[in-house]
Amino acid sequence: MKRLGIFYCFDVNGIIDDYIYYMLEDICENLNELFIVTNGPLTQESIYKLSRYSDNEIYFRDDLGFDAGAWREVMSDIGFRNLSEFDEVILFNDAFFGPIYPFKEIFDKMDEEELDFWGITAHGEAPNSNNLCPYGYRPRHLQTYFLAFRQNILKSIEFKKYWINLPNYKTPADLAFKHEAVLTKHFEDLGFSWKAYVETEDLEESKQKAMNLYAYDMYNLVANRNLPVLKRKTFKLPREIHLRYNMASDLSDTLTYLKENSNYDISLIYKYLLRIMDPSHVADVLNLVKIIPKEQYAQYSSEKKVLIIVHLYYDDIWEYAFNYLKNVPQYIDILITTDTCEKKEFFEQNIAYNLKNNVNVIKIEPRGRDMASLLVGSSDIVKDYDYFCFMHDKKSSAKEYVTVGATFRDILWENNLASQSYIDEIIREFDNNPSLGIIVPPRIYHGTYFNDYITDYWSANFKQAREVLDQMGIVTPITKKFPPVSIGNCFWARYDALKPLFDLHWDYDDFPKEPMPGNGTVSHALERIYGYVAASEGYYTEFVMTDEYARSELFNNSYMFEVITNNIKPVTSKYFVYSRGFFGFVNSLRNGFAKIRQSLK
Repeated sequence: MKRLGIFYCFDVNGIIDDYIYYMLEDICENLNELFIVTNGPLTQESIYKLSRYSDNEIYFRDDLGFDAGAWREVMSDIGFRNLSEFDEVILFNDAFFGPIYPFKEIFDKMDEEELDFWGITAHGEAPNSNNLCPYGYRPRHLQTYFLAFRQNILKSIEFKKYWINLPNYKTPADLAFKHEAVLTKHFEDLGFSWKAYVETEDLEESKQKAMNLYAYDMYNLVANRNLPVLKRKTFKLPREIHLRYNMASDLSDTLTYLKENSNYDISLIYKYLLRIMDPSHVADVLNLVKIIPKEQYAQYSSEKKVLIIVHLYYDDIWEYAFNYLKNVPQYIDILITTDTCEKKEFFEQNIAYNLKNNVNVIKIEPRGRDMASLLVGSSDIVKDYDYFCFMHDKKSSAKEYVTVGATFRDILWENNLASQSYIDEIIREFDNNPSLGIIVPPRIYHGTYFNDYITDYWSANFKQAREVLDQMGIVTPITKKFPPVSIGNCFWARYDALKPLFDLHWDYDDFPKEPMPGNGTVSHALERIYGYVAASEGYYTEFVMTDEYARSELFNNSYMFEVITNNIKPVTSKYFVYSRGFFGFVNSLRNGFAKIRQSLK
């Protein structure tokens, strides 16, 4: 079958991501000719790479009318009469990841169908929105990110009329209700036949219960109905939207399925998401957490070079650190830093001498504390390793109770170095997931740390964090809307994920003199940006915790949620309306608190 493809792309920064090149590489094997159109400028690198897939010049146009306006312009320029020289014309855009399996399988299956036009997925009949759809409701329709038209419809005057008369819609809602929801029924009413590659009509409920199965039943469609592509918009939605339809595990389950059952490289998805989303949001929407049993018996030894760096300042709690360092597998090297020659000698005799690992103890300058230990004292050593873990002793004596700071320290050490098999599993996690860059312990909620999380985990450090990222030329999204993915400065990392940070060649003078302020320094900013540095290199951050800690975390979070909701209940009749699900409840809270603020003015 002779096919023409018209591909639309748009990026606010003019960047074409690797997932698009993969998709074009595959689909071009099924096309005789390809036109590429973009609603805006592209980087020179993107232009060069895109040009490899088409002998035609790239169409550059203003950002008018979204993909439909771009397709209309290209088809008009080609000439609608000339389109009928092809057996099939494919209109597709950059709004999906894939294909999970070759497009050839899709085309081969649809070639067997006697149709005038087809798409990959369909949306069921649904209610109207603000009376935008001319039918008074949204008819069942093909989703327009991928449409295929055959000669019978291409030769029709109706096809030309539809596209020529299509305006440049200015809002996504207008495009969705006046074009996407209209196109299928418009041509169906004219007698043209259509079908979706992925059959979902049996899953579609009433108009009132309409939902985008493509977005919220993704795992089922991929695993059981051969859905070959994933809509990227679904990955950008906040967790509250997913909780309206499922347990918010659908996306992570889908990626796990792809990793285990397909040849599709899911790092292409991670790289795109980490470029345009806050890494904390990525971790949240993809459930990036690993719960590891503290005790298990499957030994694992990596071929990678691994280093654990420990900065020890307090000589009165060294045994605490030593008890955890005894868990470190023998194939992992250990580097201990401290600030005096006396401590160096003491740790050599009491820690290094009693461990079977290759242990090195070095003295560093007494400035910059743990952050200088990592970025100055250890920088020339850690670059020779593939993975490393950084730890430091911690007292947090300024907290209201000594146990609050001590528990923070416990969370950091226990969830990084709980046992030998636990550490083995962390190394295995890096080995098995090449897109994994950082592993961090869970966030802190107990004591007054809860107030920090509720108000602003960034505290007084957001501006300086942004300035350090700017120094590295990192444009990874960072907003105060999301808390930093790392805090406490104890973590595991792939060296390549943090290489831009080491490449700044830090010096002791870059850190404040003692006594160091309790907040707002470059050190406090640095401990919050590891995930953003990793994201700039295409690596995601994952939380890790022991099974024992996860048990407490589950009940703590359940308790805090219950207490909060119970305290809201007395004022629900006046300000809040409980809806059928979490999504409605959250929106009710927003509206209710807005009313409370207004009443207090």
